[in-house]
Amino acid sequence: MNVSNTATNASDSFLPDEISYWEQILVAVFLGLVAIAGLVGNSMIITAVAFSRKLQTSTNAFVTSLSTADLLTCFTLIWYTVGSLGKNEWPIPGAYWICQFTGFMVYACIITSTWTLGAIAVDRLIRISKPMWYKKIFTYWKLVILVVIPWVIPPASLLIPLATGHVAYGYDRQDLVCADNQTTVFVLILGAIGTIPLLAIVGSYIRIYVYVKKHFQETLAITEEGHDPNSSFAARRRKQISKQEIEITKNLFIVVVGFLACFLPYFIIRSIPNTTIQHIEFYVKIIPFASSIINFIIYAMKHPDFKVVLRHMMRCSYADIPQPSPILKYLLSRRN
Repeated sequence: MNVSNTATNASDSFLPDEISYWEQILVAVFLGLVAIAGLVGNSMIITAVAFSRKLQTSTNAFVTSLSTADLLTCFTLIWYTVGSLGKNEWPIPGAYWICQFTGFMVYACIITSTWTLGAIAVDRLIRISKPMWYKKIFTYWKLVILVVIPWVIPPASLLIPLATGHVAYGYDRQDLVCADNQTTVFVLILGAIGTIPLLAIVGSYIRIYVYVKKHFQETLAITEEGHDPNSSFAARRRKQISKQEIEITKNLFIVVVGFLACFLPYFIIRSIPNTTIQHIEFYVKIIPFASSIINFIIYAMKHPDFKVVLRHMMRCSYADIPQPSPILKYLLSRRN
């Protein structure tokens, strides 16, 4: 990357000849659409949790945090889009700090999202495998701390190389984005703070799979022996809750897979030391931002509780939202 700390001279051409300005416009349109969809979708997720007490669960506290990080990503993406239209320089003279701030925020929000996904994975593991311990572990203040940690540690870690001069944010005249100069120290720090949540995600979902598989095998064995696993209403209720929790966990796992799938092509292309793929990289670099709209799409289509509330919101039938929160009740009373 060729990152400048100051506005660059347009006479220094770094834009590859094979990339036309129409292609820059195409990329900008895609980024603009993702930004708009992400701003609307993630705002609806946050609003849905605020409007329905049914959605105000400990797991959804992490989901709301994730949507907030994605919302901020989409906001910074607006300026990322502006930068993609530049001709070897930041296109807004006198406001170069916006590009520098955007470069930092893109990394901070994405890493925060990754840490939040790690927290969600751990939450699901305990919820599924240790349901009796769940409320003891996830008390109100512990939950607050767990939600806040992804917003503190990753951004603070990114500030260390910035303060010590090991990274500089600015306009990348080769990739036409607001980015960083990716020194060795910065890459190592980025890799370290990115590996922690990935290990939590992989380890948690593997353990969930093993536990659920073992659970169903034991249930099947009991049934085959002639015993009724649903001999009481309480047992049936526990089984129903278990099924719902498993369904929610599956949806959250899809979010994780979608998130990682958006980044995989970018990391593959970036790892290939060949300038002939620069044209491909120009397009691949925008795919990770699609991860900011995955939450809304999955929750609106598959989540058993979210899709009901979101459907009422889309129809503007707020009075039909199940278990309305005090905020929604107040707004409805004002409307009437």
